[in-house]
Amino acid sequence: MTEIEKLLEMNYEHVCDYLKNKYGNIPKDYFVDETMTKKTQGITRGKEGLYIHHIDEDKAILLSTPEWARISPFDYQKADRLVYCNLLEHLVLHIKIFEYPHPNKNPMMAVGVGGIYGFIVPELNDIYSGIQYKQPWKQQVIKNIISLKNEYFKCIKKLIELNFPYSLLSSFNTNYGLWNNENNQEIYEQLKKLGAK
Repeated sequence: MTEIEKLLEMNYEHVCDYLKNKYGNIPKDYFVDETMTKKTQGITRGKEGLYIHHIDEDKAILLSTPEWARISPFDYQKADRLVYCNLLEHLVLHIKIFEYPHPNKNPMMAVGVGGIYGFIVPELNDIYSGIQYKQPWKQQVIKNIISLKNEYFKCIKKLIELNFPYSLLSSFNTNYGLWNNENNQEIYEQLKKLGAK
């Protein structure tokens, strides 16, 4: 069983704990203070191709965005409520949020969902279709996950099993004129064979 397969069998809390053990703790809070206007310096690990995930995104959305973060308690920005992950692990985290939304989540927010169809899956589609980035940290993002295409398909299968309601056939970088959606047709066909819409 692969690491991603193991993570897909865990609940959300266990995935977060696993990733904390794998990458270590984040040393400081995400924002400098409760105004949530300035992000804390020195906590990113972009050179390693890692992202920071807010654990409390099972309760509220877009916690790295000041205007959305201010709607939620500052406790959601605390160092112990953050975890490092690669892009595929980030997808697993959001799948788990979709599968296990927190019972006390903001009732007006569809937690986990936007991260999947708005950001993570579209970027993974581009990566597995051959996009090349100029930024060194994005090149590292690709390097971390490029050999895990089959694990990506297992994540998509899990979303389909969970009746994920949104399209998974999209490109992230096409929106910015950095990529042509036509480049993704092969992966879209592969995803359709798994049952994606």
